[in-house]
Amino acid sequence: GQELTADLFVDCTGFKSLLLDKSIKEPFTSYEDMLPNNKAWATRLPYKDKEKELEPYTNCTAINNGWVWNIPLWSRLGTGYVYSDKYITKEDALKEFKQHLQSDKMTVSRTKEEIEDLEFKDISIRVGMHERTFVGNVVAIGLSAGFIEPLESNGLYTVHQFLFELIRALSRGIPTEWDKSAYNFTTKKMFDEFAEFVAMHYSLSR
Repeated sequence: GQELTADLFVDCTGFKSLLLDKSIKEPFTSYEDMLPNNKAWATRLPYKDKEKELEPYTNCTAINNGWVWNIPLWSRLGTGYVYSDKYITKEDALKEFKQHLQSDKMTVSRTKEEIEDLEFKDISIRVGMHERTFVGNVVAIGLSAGFIEPLESNGLYTVHQFLFELIRALSRGIPTEWDKSAYNFTTKKMFDEFAEFVAMHYSLSR
């Protein structure tokens, strides 16, 4: 219930996009035509053999209807299956994911019993970007601006680059409409290129 006033608001409220999407209602452009994946199953996987499984990189493995990420953290593995619900039901996708976790595609496979003890989270993904990310005195950065499936972990780089573009816009003083338009053009072009880069993985890979 508190009302705040400021010269500039940075919307970093994640997928909720409370300012740009919910308050300003800036239109959202979907990338669904080239990146159809819109769902993910995710789980936390306890280490079974930490010495083997704690690898210094993220592993992405293609399976029937999408791909599985495997991210070694210090305390556990983060893993999930990205797919499109246009081509497979979430129930069948979960079965595929569980089968993958039991397969030799994992550094160390799990038993069926070990898999059934895990908690799986169903995630909906909106792939695309708002038409403008700098509107009025609101700048959306991160997931509140847009999202591309994390095949190339572009999210962190996007945050970094958008911040640099914002610094550039603010370095001239109070941003004019030209500054905002230049910022929006640059960030949109950048995001479009990221989306095309990820889409190339599907069109060129076997």
